[in-house]
Amino acid sequence: MSLTIPSVSSPTWARVDAGLYVVSRAGEYLGSVDRSNDGAYLAFDGRATPVGRYDTLREAKSAVLSVPDPETARRERHTQRVFQRVAAVSGVVAGSLALTAGTVVPFL
Repeated sequence: MSLTIPSVSSPTWARVDAGLYVVSRAGEYLGSVDRSNDGAYLAFDGRATPVGRYDTLREAKSAVLSVPDPETARRERHTQRVFQRVAAVSGVVAGSLALTAGTVVPFL
């Protein structure tokens, strides 16, 4: 029996028109870079949301690849909310214990 571990593919850029580049990974569209009439490069994520305006193609491509995957970003926001709630509950419990201890100490 052999175990095959799938490799994580790297992003592949393709020039689809003059000044228009698209990037994908394993068949999934990640975004694009388009050159404007004034020579700047406009970067867009996989949902066509503008990422920014850049002077060089390299900067624009890097910006597109730095945009987090929407599913990953959603999970990170959820995790952050959970940790904030846990921290708030821990603070309330610690405060309650401190008040209780302050109230009980004079009677000891």
